Amino acid sequence: MESLDQLTQSFDAIITKYDEKSNSFTDLSSLKDFLQLISHSNEKHLYESDLLHHRLFVILRDWYLKLLRHWRLDTLSNDEQLSFIFEMIPNLFIKMSNHISEKNLSTLRELIFHQPLINELNICLEEIASSGKYLQDSQIKSLDNIFRAIQRLQRHRSDTKVDACLTRLFDNIVKCICSPSFIDMFIHSTTQENDGPGQKFLLHTCTDYIYSHPTDQQHKQSLIDIRRSLLQPFSQWLIQQSSSYQLWNLRMTVILRQLCFILTLSLQLNRSVDLDKDTFDQYCRLIDSFLNILQSIIQTENLINNKIALSLMGTLTPNLYTMTLSGQLERYIKNKHITSLVLKLADIENDEIQLNAFRILSIIITEQDANNTSNAMNIADLFMKFLSKVIDDQNQMLKFYNLLRCLKHLIQYDPIKDELVKQNGIPLLVRCATDIKFKPLQVQQPALEILLTLTFNEHAYRQLKQNLPQIKPLISSPHQGVSRVVDGLLWRLETQEKRLVSKGNTWKYDVMISYSHSDKELVYRIYDQLIKDDVRVWMDRDETFGTTMITKADAIDQSNYILICVSDEYKENLYCRCEATYAADRHCQITPLILTLNAHPDGWLSDVIRRKSYIDFVVLDFDLAYKTLRSELCSVEIHLPKNDIRSVRAKTEYPETIEQWTNEDVREFLQEYQFDCLLPVISPMNGCLLNDLFTMCRQNRESMFHTIKNEILALNKHAQPLTLYIYLRFLNEIQKYVTKAVYY
Repeated sequence: MESLDQLTQSFDAIITKYDEKSNSFTDLSSLKDFLQLISHSNEKHLYESDLLHHRLFVILRDWYLKLLRHWRLDTLSNDEQLSFIFEMIPNLFIKMSNHISEKNLSTLRELIFHQPLINELNICLEEIASSGKYLQDSQIKSLDNIFRAIQRLQRHRSDTKVDACLTRLFDNIVKCICSPSFIDMFIHSTTQENDGPGQKFLLHTCTDYIYSHPTDQQHKQSLIDIRRSLLQPFSQWLIQQSSSYQLWNLRMTVILRQLCFILTLSLQLNRSVDLDKDTFDQYCRLIDSFLNILQSIIQTENLINNKIALSLMGTLTPNLYTMTLSGQLERYIKNKHITSLVLKLADIENDEIQLNAFRILSIIITEQDANNTSNAMNIADLFMKFLSKVIDDQNQMLKFYNLLRCLKHLIQYDPIKDELVKQNGIPLLVRCATDIKFKPLQVQQPALEILLTLTFNEHAYRQLKQNLPQIKPLISSPHQGVSRVVDGLLWRLETQEKRLVSKGNTWKYDVMISYSHSDKELVYRIYDQLIKDDVRVWMDRDETFGTTMITKADAIDQSNYILICVSDEYKENLYCRCEATYAADRHCQITPLILTLNAHPDGWLSDVIRRKSYIDFVVLDFDLAYKTLRSELCSVEIHLPKNDIRSVRAKTEYPETIEQWTNEDVREFLQEYQFDCLLPVISPMNGCLLNDLFTMCRQNRESMFHTIKNEILALNKHAQPLTLYIYLRFLNEIQKYVTKAVYY
């Protein structure tokens, strides 16, 4: 092993010969010996500042560039020593990039991110992408090495100007992955024991470059291009081969991991963009294959010693979680009812698999899953076991943080909440919330939010009242998120009970709007229209941390009417729950507004809005839905302008024959006679269609009652049901106009 002084002397000797030969390496054998010497030397010497700035590194880089150009032009000699040097110079750069630090980063970047070298590499990539050139050439190993050195430097982004010059490199690697050669090599590699140099470069180095490259919004289109090229053939291959996964080797699982990652990464960067039908269908096939493999693996005996099985689970679980980031795919996965499978994955002694199982569980669990006693018990048991295991282990802090975040979501379900209380989880959570050794945002805040949710359990409520002396001092926390949750806890445990027995106030506001900030776009539109109509509205428009629960409770007490803006986000929002349950306990007049498609107001929210007449801003267009809301407000004598619904209704005169009614006349009729539950089904009709409907109802009243009732529920399963009374009253009112039509 060479010392630093000996290595420096070797460097100097090579430079002397190079200068003597007019800046040329004429003695290839001595250069080969030198590169071999470096390959066996102590790596740490290469990072010593005296050696790192040695002139020889720049000379070797420029000589490598010359060899690369000859190779690209097919003019590189087949000399064995030259081939060795062509491969070993970038290998030296890999060794140099093994231990990047602030001291050497700038020097290494200047050495390797050399514009002429990057330009030459781009030309090579473009030829590979267009024709597959070099993929059968064994000397592509040299290209493989230089890209691995570049990749390591890319992980340490600091100079955006340098990164900009590498954008073309990233784009060309994407083109290589999207090329026909890629999927052909992938399919052929699945039947081989080892990869050839071309396969290694294309399947491993190129995908690894994307896998480890810092990706952000500017790379969205590139990732979508990869998806368009690979998703269909890869999902088709996986469907065909998933049943024989036992025959795969570890090399295959590595390729799968990187392929799955780059195919799902676009979902992370495009969460709010809907997938087209073909893309959605292909992802669903991936999901089905993932689940089939996982279901099969979980039944394997001696699983902990099965490296292939563990590697596959380590690949499939994080990518399955990533696919839940798409709302469309999240719903698809939820409908597969895989809670029991994910619970089994969470019980496997592997940190990566457990962590991703918990992340999936927190996303896909449904009210139905949580109501399964066995599921609730297992979830509570697993979380208690793992929290107890990692809470004092400094090496498990990331897992600790993720467990609390996942539990914060799961604890909203009452059966899980009940089981956690039964298993004496409160003391552990109180410790997480109050122990000053824990980080405020990563541990204290989520633990406090879990405790706030637990106040809706009677046994936990009584137990937490005894812990108030430990919790109360945190109200002064400099972290607004922490102090806000403590304010909610003090409200629930101290103040709310007193407020519920106090007398109500005079109305300062006509309406109080309770909403989730994620729904603000539509809520603001409703708010602005109410203000325009001179309705006195209280709404925490900015949803600021400074708005305390007492302030919100005052607004509820001083409002004639409470509008609850229903969405899945509202149901999951802890502070929305506090507002809604307080309004319900105060027996306020509440009207739910449905704001999102496929909202599921089940669980606690179902208890609050049950038997309330709701207004659906999704099924109805905004104007009609708002008009219905105005009608509702008029019914409780809230002041509206002179052109309000009541005055319009009093003057409504419909055409004498129902066939002359317009679509607007039909809507007016349904609103005037308070047939709001029929609006989603009947409001699109004109008078002729309404007359046909009445004829069908008159011929078979019972059958049509069930048909209309089922259609209302099909549009929204949480819709206000059609009662027999409303149905008969509708037929009675509409008959007056049908009779006129017959008479005339």
